[in-house]
Amino acid sequence: MEGVGIARKINLSLYNSFETLANSLIHMFATYQKSEKRGVRYTLTYQDKEGDWLIAGDVPWQTFIESVQRLEILRCGAVESRP
Repeated sequence: MEGVGIARKINLSLYNSFETLANSLIHMFATYQKSEKRGVRYTLTYQDKEGDWLIAGDVPWQTFIESVQRLEILRCGAVESRP
């Protein structure tokens, strides 16, 4: 999943929390996990309208769905390397 660009729109109104969104995305792109070790954890990050990259879950759900422009799934430990 990490590093795989997928141009896909997601209807955020189908989800009611960060957990359901993250689980759905990870399940959606599970084919890219075959080469990954089991037990690897992922973090959902997003780009807001101002162009800043933030960790999903740091703001209330409603604020998130109003400001998200782009989503990215990162393997835990990779968040620190984000510019």
